[in-house]
Amino acid sequence: MASPREGPTDRSRRDALKALTAAAAGFALGSWAVSLARESTIIREVREVPRVERRVEIVERMVEAAPELPATPPFNKKGYEYLDPKTIEGTLRVLRQEDELPRKPTAYNVNDLDWIAILIESRFHEPGSEMVGSYTFLDMREFKVLRRIRNAGDRVHIVRYGKEDMPEHKRRFAFGISRDCWVSKIDLYSMELVRQVKIGVDCRSVNMDPQGRYIIATSKQPGHAVIMDFDTMKVLKVIPFLGVSPYFDTPMMGRTGAILTTELGYWLVNVKDAEQVLVIDYRDPEFPIVHVFDAYHGCRDCKGVRFVLEGREYIVRGIGKSPHELNKLDRAGRYVAVTGQESSTISIIDVKNFEVVNVVPCGKKPHPGPGTLVPGKYFLSNAIAEGKITVINLATMDVEKYIEYPGDFPANTGGGLYSTPPLPSGALPRGLAWFDTSFNINKGLFAVDVEALEIAQPPPQRPIFMPGK
Repeated sequence: MASPREGPTDRSRRDALKALTAAAAGFALGSWAVSLARESTIIREVREVPRVERRVEIVERMVEAAPELPATPPFNKKGYEYLDPKTIEGTLRVLRQEDELPRKPTAYNVNDLDWIAILIESRFHEPGSEMVGSYTFLDMREFKVLRRIRNAGDRVHIVRYGKEDMPEHKRRFAFGISRDCWVSKIDLYSMELVRQVKIGVDCRSVNMDPQGRYIIATSKQPGHAVIMDFDTMKVLKVIPFLGVSPYFDTPMMGRTGAILTTELGYWLVNVKDAEQVLVIDYRDPEFPIVHVFDAYHGCRDCKGVRFVLEGREYIVRGIGKSPHELNKLDRAGRYVAVTGQESSTISIIDVKNFEVVNVVPCGKKPHPGPGTLVPGKYFLSNAIAEGKITVINLATMDVEKYIEYPGDFPANTGGGLYSTPPLPSGALPRGLAWFDTSFNINKGLFAVDVEALEIAQPPPQRPIFMPGK
């Protein structure tokens, strides 16, 4: 939604400003800023792939059995009542009717929407107010706070935006979720909450389909997906997540990680304890699970990655132990990076052909967050427990190299959570991506030159921002 008068220089300056502000404000405050710039929608022809009956039948049998489980299940989970759609619908709050909302932005010009960012504040606090999560609208051109939306739930975690090709009455809304499972519909024009619904007791992620018909949110507790109508937030389907794992003796409800929307007609959902990535077809109103990627099978040609857990050795040829993030490696989402945190792997999957392409060994407990994607060239991931960045070559879908943290951040004292996209050509500093060091003994930020694949030296300004320096 950029202004038609905007030229290439303005766009570069705008993108550079967003990336730097996201790094500086987000990491410093323990939150992150997410710009409202949206991806273009690219729809490619998709070859029909036969359903993988064996794994799908296992999941479907578990889902069918879930309503008959005893009131106190044989696994320790909270929020079991949220498997009932009536419980979820009973929490719905309609804070503002959509037909009462303004037709254009109230504090900025609609053509300047790409200059607006949302800072996700996990717990906002000021004297005399309750400590709750908030979404804060920032004017990136004037460097000022436009509005702070409070009461967005405890520890707000993520916010998602619509696509450019959505109709305007859909694209004006964003959806966020808090750790205590309040899904919030946010009007970007009036900068206020419109609707909220609570889907569980411990949540992480929310997403939508490219056409703006449905939203999907998932929980760690009780462990399920809830698919709702985009406009009304009415519950359309609840999918309990159960799975069989070599680490657990009995089927159990699985915590969830990321949800990813592809342009191929599928949502991908990580189920951490079940060690699965579920593929849900959002084009079918029944929302069937059409494929299941698991942790140890699927990659015939790769050597696999060995890891040891509690004295027992395992070989990962699938999506890895405790899948957490899902990152697109191309615009359509045909190739996706799946982060296996406990096996310290990133697996590349082909969503078009339902295949595992390769398994890549990473730094300890990888955590790319949004990750740093250099389109057509590289994908870079941070790691929580080690100061090492993994660089994946997108031509070979294998490790290109590892980049050790700079000397200010000892590699053996912890890593970080997030990184930014590289700054665009024509911006200063050019071609740098910024990495945080949240778990390092020295907390701060540093820059990586994504063309040289080295720590940025020498920088136009100091590349490392240390507290008190």
